[in-house]
Amino acid sequence: MASTPVHGKPRKLTPEQTVAVKGELASLLSSPQFAGARRCHDFLHFVVNSSLSGNFENLTERALGAELFGRPIDYETGSDAIVRVRANDVRRRLAEYYSEQQPASDVAISLPSGSYIPEFHWSTPEGPAAPAVPSHSVQSQVDGVTASFKLGPGAEQRRLKKPALIAVALLLAASGGLALLLHHSAAPDPVKEFWQPMIREHKPVMICFGNMVTFWPSLPVRLSIEEGNQALLANPGPVTETRDDTVSVGNLRAAISFQNLLSSYGVTTALRWPQEVQITELNRSNVIFIGAFNNPWSKSLTQNLRFSFKEIHTGDESIWWIQDRTSPNQDWSISKAFPEQMGSEYALITRIIDPESKRVEISVGGLTQFGSEAAGDLLSDESQMNAFARMAPKGWERRNLQIVLGMRIDGRKIVNPRILAINVW
Repeated sequence: MASTPVHGKPRKLTPEQTVAVKGELASLLSSPQFAGARRCHDFLHFVVNSSLSGNFENLTERALGAELFGRPIDYETGSDAIVRVRANDVRRRLAEYYSEQQPASDVAISLPSGSYIPEFHWSTPEGPAAPAVPSHSVQSQVDGVTASFKLGPGAEQRRLKKPALIAVALLLAASGGLALLLHHSAAPDPVKEFWQPMIREHKPVMICFGNMVTFWPSLPVRLSIEEGNQALLANPGPVTETRDDTVSVGNLRAAISFQNLLSSYGVTTALRWPQEVQITELNRSNVIFIGAFNNPWSKSLTQNLRFSFKEIHTGDESIWWIQDRTSPNQDWSISKAFPEQMGSEYALITRIIDPESKRVEISVGGLTQFGSEAAGDLLSDESQMNAFARMAPKGWERRNLQIVLGMRIDGRKIVNPRILAINVW
């Protein structure tokens, strides 16, 4: 569709255009992309309504940090990325919404990169015409609040008069503000509740990667390969397992998610390899272990808990699985292969809180890198954590817990991640 963006400090909209933008905002906020993500919902609601009201002084990074995230007005925006992180999340959700929307609406809302002033893109250069009046009433809805105006006899097929349109716009603006106020009084954010034990004192957090594993054939085997020895196809001979300072893409994505999230809460992080970490350092630090079988600290943390990582190696196969001590026949396993096979995949999240030392350890690991990535997504995504909070026992926010995830991998893409089990104690 042809579109006419209104950007910078937008020109004043007509009442018809304001109603159209309010209606599009209502559709966005009730969509799956925003309905379960409270902070993104509030962010979009605030910037659109501030723009429509002409309050552009509210649409700077510093003002948004103070208004939406409780930061002091003089906070350091360079070291606290909360507004930038949330704006990027809103942009991603807007892109997802409009990629799925059929048919296209009269107006689309975007948030340009590098700006917090939304743009409105019209399907026609002039924007919408004044709407036709339904046979008995006209209704508009924002955040579940409906405004209804009864029409007198003979009003059918006539256009709504300007005073009524202005009344609709004003009522929508008021109802939107009321909905935002009510929304702010809703249940706390489960993402922040999960991380609260780690962030409440703003102590630095160590993020400990697992090492990549490389298999090297012995010298006789390498010489046989160079000579084209076909017997190696049936018997590859002895190999040596080594570890190097590289990280898988899935583990890296999880680490980036955690860094951005913790930074938004004002917590600094440091990346470390497992061989660099000493037990004395762990005993006084908040730490996140990423990876499972390639990270000895993850295995050590979970080895005596209900859910733990296990592996068996036979002559021609390696089986990796998450064990449930209360249900030994539970099958959350894969046959390890390289390159990594597609199909079922599992991940385990563990959070241990030491109230005496005020120290927290979190382990996030998949049987492959894809599980680590999916676990990282869960712990940083509001909609997924809302689903977890509905399933979890009361008081999970302050207790030790483990979460088992299951998913499928199709074409190196994570499909249908779901929570299989929760243990809280």
